[in-house]
Amino acid sequence: MYEGMRKKDFKFLYCLLLTIVLNMSAAGLAEANSGADGPTPVTEFMIFEDVDGSCDFSVVSSPAFTASFHPYAQDTLSLGVSHSVFWVRFILPVFPYAETGAREFLQLANPNISWLDVYFPVYGADDTQGAIHYVEKNGGAARRPLNHEVWDTSWAFIVPGSYARGQYVFLRLQSISSLRLPVLVWQEKAFFQSVLVKNFIYGIFYGILAAMLLYNLFIVFVLRDKTYLFYILYIFFMLVYQLDAHGHLKLWLELPYALYNSLFWLCLAAAFVFSILFTASFLQIHKGEIRDSIVIQGLLTVAVIQGLLGIAGYAIWANNIARGLGIIEPLVFIALAVSRLRRGFRPAIFYLLAWGILSWGILVWILSPNRVFAENILMLSTAAEMVLLSLALSDRFRTLRLKELMLTRNVVYYRDLSLTDELTGLYNRRYMKKRVQQEIRQALKEKQELSLLVMDIDFFKGYNDTYGHWQGDQVLRRFSKGVLEILQGRQLAFRFGGEEFVILLPDANLKEAATVAERIRQTFEAEAFVPAGGTLVHVTVSGGLTCLQTGDTETKLFQRADKALYQAKASGRNRIVCQ
Repeated sequence: MYEGMRKKDFKFLYCLLLTIVLNMSAAGLAEANSGADGPTPVTEFMIFEDVDGSCDFSVVSSPAFTASFHPYAQDTLSLGVSHSVFWVRFILPVFPYAETGAREFLQLANPNISWLDVYFPVYGADDTQGAIHYVEKNGGAARRPLNHEVWDTSWAFIVPGSYARGQYVFLRLQSISSLRLPVLVWQEKAFFQSVLVKNFIYGIFYGILAAMLLYNLFIVFVLRDKTYLFYILYIFFMLVYQLDAHGHLKLWLELPYALYNSLFWLCLAAAFVFSILFTASFLQIHKGEIRDSIVIQGLLTVAVIQGLLGIAGYAIWANNIARGLGIIEPLVFIALAVSRLRRGFRPAIFYLLAWGILSWGILVWILSPNRVFAENILMLSTAAEMVLLSLALSDRFRTLRLKELMLTRNVVYYRDLSLTDELTGLYNRRYMKKRVQQEIRQALKEKQELSLLVMDIDFFKGYNDTYGHWQGDQVLRRFSKGVLEILQGRQLAFRFGGEEFVILLPDANLKEAATVAERIRQTFEAEAFVPAGGTLVHVTVSGGLTCLQTGDTETKLFQRADKALYQAKASGRNRIVCQ
């Protein structure tokens, strides 16, 4: 799994683990506050479901209505998604070590409850034991403008100082989202400590998402890769959705509830859509892969339907679909990643880890009765998923670049193989014809010097007949190697055929070219071969040199060079003749 990972990948993972530890430590501080100072959870509830919402508080709170309430078995309110209005009554617990004069807070820890009303029983101003009346306090995401008694993303209300201890507090709940919320009672100091810790956790969480967004946004502009684009759009809409789900967006934007609700469903659906598109692009799922393509199209269709239902006002249907999609989608992505990993797609490792962690967080969020703990786990798993997906993208890009580099090298290799002579490594005759024509055209057009040298190894046939073709091949290789060591810049060498060679010298006049040719001749003459019996043998080379003239063609240039080579051989060989 760790094979080939870069050091900075480990550093990134280390930072991620450190971040998770910090978050878990902060979450632990929040849990530590649940000692003698609070919070104290309300655990004994009486519930009445008002199906058509026709009951008002005067009816529900009357003594005659008491029998309509039924005990609720769970310690945390979890009433599902329903059109009904739920009335809840409970008695606030007593703090055994309450500070004198310290205020108490009733917290309903779910920022997405649409409508909620709290009715506190209080005594009259002048009579702490007389008639009881009720103080009504309101909250809920659907109410605008928000009127918080306390700055907090959940619903927190100050318990009236004249609260009648031992009497029932009534709670009216109605929501288009899940009616799951802990009911907690805090002392003042512990409450504000918990708000501080919670905001610290949120700050780290949003910071990670924002960092991933900005970092990958920069990469999008550099690489212009649609996979990165899908990823940053997924992060963006997930970030907005998380701000909404945790109640922070409500504190920053004062929008009509209908518009705000539409934005909620739009962002959630968009997060689903772009996570699906990102997966398809990242895992390289093509239309030809019918089964996988059908799965991707099915998920996209469900995500769009969920968003349209929510925007159209069918929030309960949309909520149920979103919850189901939130469970199924990561599992499908994990299955697709496993399939790709089996085919050797290495970046799927990080991808598999990312969605595996998120799936675990979602399951904890759905199954855990402790909403606060479940939300912390979901935030941590979401942050970890974002970082791991970024690592997956980095690894994917590196893998694709390596494949591209290998492909380029192969292309260059096979191109060079088609242009070069296998024995000597020099360019072959086919490439020589093309290149000589190009250099002649350029030299004539720009009025530059160009020289052409044709060389032939002396008595090469006799050397082959005497010592064998393998020894002859060594001569050809040694000569070619020596030529390549001498040539510079744009100077090129070609094997014309057999023991014949052509050397092209752009930007060289006849005098300069003769210096190069003579150096090649002398260097080769100094070479000593030991073909058989320990006897040293020296082999020589002859050459014909000419310079490009006005009106020359390739044929004329070669004819003069060949004529000069003929004169060199006729004059006794092992020399250079200029024409």
